[in-house]
Amino acid sequence: MAFKHINASTLTTVSILHQVDQNARPQTPITVYNGHSAAIFIGDASIATSGATIGRTIPTATSQTFYASAGETIYAISAAASAAGAIVLTYSA
Repeated sequence: MAFKHINASTLTTVSILHQVDQNARPQTPITVYNGHSAAIFIGDASIATSGATIGRTIPTATSQTFYASAGETIYAISAAASAAGAIVLTYSA
């Protein structure tokens, strides 16, 4: 296994942040750091920035770790588009 990082961006519409490799081990811990100037929201393809489908909120300058399985897709959205590479994902693969 190797430690990996991905620099990503968020948009004001739901977009794919990362797709977990098909060969990843089950329940791979993934840490998402928000270097954007606004909160980002992580979830499935139906996430929004408010209301009944609000995703997991990751405030500015914080990180959260969650677990994903092989082949899962992580989606993100924010109220304002982030700078290129402002979102950092780290995990072992």
